[in-house]
Amino acid sequence: MGGDRTCPDDCPLAVWATLAPADRQRQRQSVAERLYGQGFTMEAIATQLGVSQQTISNDLGNLPSSGKLKPAKTASNPKGAGRPKGSGGTKRRPAKIEPAAASMAAALVLDGKRTLVQAAEEAGVGSVQVVKTAVAKEEGRRDPTVDRAALSQTAQQKLDGVIRQYKRTLAVSFEDRVRDEVKRRIDEIVLPHWRKQIEEAHHLYATRRGIMTKETFNMIRRALHPDSRHSLTDHRLSAAFDAFMALEKFLLDEQDSPTPCPDLPNTWDEWEAAKRKATADRRARLRAGRASLRTQ
Repeated sequence: MGGDRTCPDDCPLAVWATLAPADRQRQRQSVAERLYGQGFTMEAIATQLGVSQQTISNDLGNLPSSGKLKPAKTASNPKGAGRPKGSGGTKRRPAKIEPAAASMAAALVLDGKRTLVQAAEEAGVGSVQVVKTAVAKEEGRRDPTVDRAALSQTAQQKLDGVIRQYKRTLAVSFEDRVRDEVKRRIDEIVLPHWRKQIEEAHHLYATRRGIMTKETFNMIRRALHPDSRHSLTDHRLSAAFDAFMALEKFLLDEQDSPTPCPDLPNTWDEWEAAKRKATADRRARLRAGRASLRTQ
């Protein structure tokens, strides 16, 4: 254990073996400090605790300078009483990251939908920056940049054909999505809004009350008609008549003066069917008019 040391009587590994996973995570730093103080190397501690060497280095590196433990003297470390790694002014060299671990971390981020921190922990990398670099390299490998000028003439022509075909496919797909979205908005937003307005208008028409009877209205209309009045010019009488007739809906009940309201379609398909019917009716009227002129 540790390569060149055996566990002393007070070795915390015996206690470590009995801890639950959650308790191990909480007590790992204190166990690592005790093992390091007993002369175990960081690599040996990481092996015994089942974590990466970088994790153990971080645990020991977070200690205050005055509280860091000094490793004991051993055959392979005769200067054990000296300063432990990371406690002096010299910068600690980062642990070597295996390429396979970095690639695994990148795959966890790109395929496994892990965060950078989660990927670093699962792959045992111990550094988010290493994961970022690995992700950037993996993205470049998955989506290589093609230099068109480096291709042969035939390859360039094939590439241009593929690009044109892909653009046409995108255009058709975009038009389909736009048409579907327009239909959805008409069915779910426009037509319901119009129908609500018409229902409110229907309610208004059904509940309105006139200020005079139909007989009174007809009497006044006859008095105002140009044929019944000769003291005023026809133009003024006609204008008065038209102005009075414009007030009909405000003067009469809906029952006495019904208001025609066309029925709106409920869906896009009904809308299109109504348009086709209106076009067909208009063409039929035109054909009937032409036939009537020919017969005269």
